[in-house]
Amino acid sequence: MQISKLRNTIKVRATAIVLKAYQAGTLPPLVTMNSLMGKSKLPDLAELKEVFNMQYLVRCIEWMYFNNEESHLGEDCPDNLFHHMKYGHYPSAQRRFPECLSEGIPGAEHATIDSFRDVFYRAMYRVLLAGAVLARAYMAPLFRAREEDNRGFFARFGIDDYLNIHWEETDPQYIDSSEYGGPPREEDVAYIRQFPVYNYDVPDWGEIGEWRNREYETCFGPFASWIVEDGRKRQQNMPQDPKDTEPDWVENPADVGAVRELMLLIVAYDHFNSKFENYTWTTRPGVAWSQKTENLLGNRTVSIVRLGIFQIEEVTMPASFEDLRKGHLFTDFHPALKGSLGEDIPWQFDIWMLVVGRLDYEKRNGRMWDRENPGPPAMLELWHFALRHYLHLGFRSKTFWMPRRPMYTQSLWWKEVGRGEIFISPNWAPVQKYKAGINSWDQENQ
Repeated sequence: MQISKLRNTIKVRATAIVLKAYQAGTLPPLVTMNSLMGKSKLPDLAELKEVFNMQYLVRCIEWMYFNNEESHLGEDCPDNLFHHMKYGHYPSAQRRFPECLSEGIPGAEHATIDSFRDVFYRAMYRVLLAGAVLARAYMAPLFRAREEDNRGFFARFGIDDYLNIHWEETDPQYIDSSEYGGPPREEDVAYIRQFPVYNYDVPDWGEIGEWRNREYETCFGPFASWIVEDGRKRQQNMPQDPKDTEPDWVENPADVGAVRELMLLIVAYDHFNSKFENYTWTTRPGVAWSQKTENLLGNRTVSIVRLGIFQIEEVTMPASFEDLRKGHLFTDFHPALKGSLGEDIPWQFDIWMLVVGRLDYEKRNGRMWDRENPGPPAMLELWHFALRHYLHLGFRSKTFWMPRRPMYTQSLWWKEVGRGEIFISPNWAPVQKYKAGINSWDQENQ
């Protein structure tokens, strides 16, 4: 069997671990890369089918990357990593080959569609793996709330429809909206702050920041260290051009490869995140194939855990890529949860609403419309940790700067991330040496 298929089996098995835990109504176990890589048994027929479907999903995402005409406006569609990002994504037509080679991207002169696919596919598969591996850290508040029957948590941090599902007083899960409903309260924020990943807005320095960073070694360490070490090995095995000059942030030459793999992952995450819609979170005008009915023929499905959402979902993919020119891939909560002990899990915790709606609001002192200086999105803590802990680096100044018109096209996130520079230029890396006591990414830290 091809090595790539064996590697992709890891993503399928990691997703299956989360599904099994959710069906049992329990927090997923701590999954390490060693435990996944160590399972050498060949995939069975069901796993092999899921591997092929996951490969097809990545091909769908690639096709959308080059051809999808959806604007992905952050004003109305919460599919951007930046909440209320004012402007749409970089035009997909300008990412195509050979058009992208005339964009003036440094280091892209020798890029080919094959070299693009090598890194694009690898990064997308790792985004799929990251969702499953990190679900435990981000979903921990929900499972403690379930153990404690914290119905106020479900009512205020869950999907609005959860109250409607259990509206009858005779229902064992009944929640009195008059008692428990409304926006999150101070006690809810205090509860959620007990979990390290929900202190992403706390500076590194200080007692809480130091505690959080220690906890991150358990939350992110197994996955982050695997990415870093893989990047170092790739760099050491890569032919070196004597004319190349090392960036000023390099301490160990092999670290160039580690940073490259982290940057591939972060850009892939941004592009991956904007390709889906689950009608639970948002409703957009769909296309014919996405209206999920029993009569559709040729569609394929695959199970995933989306990074940032951390619910187990089933993605429906069309038989024809052309159907993806407009609209998104349709996802739904996994049907295997129905009738299980974890049937209510998707409705009880809306992580996106929590981090964007409440914690980001606190971080920015209530100035939700300060688009120019939003700071890094909440789901980038994996990268902050990996850069700081293993490489002594941080994001460079103005990485997350979001200017208004007409300068927004020059912002790094709209332009350089939007056109996927890292996929065709191996040297793209908006990092600098870590400086204790400051937020290196802040536009004021020149």
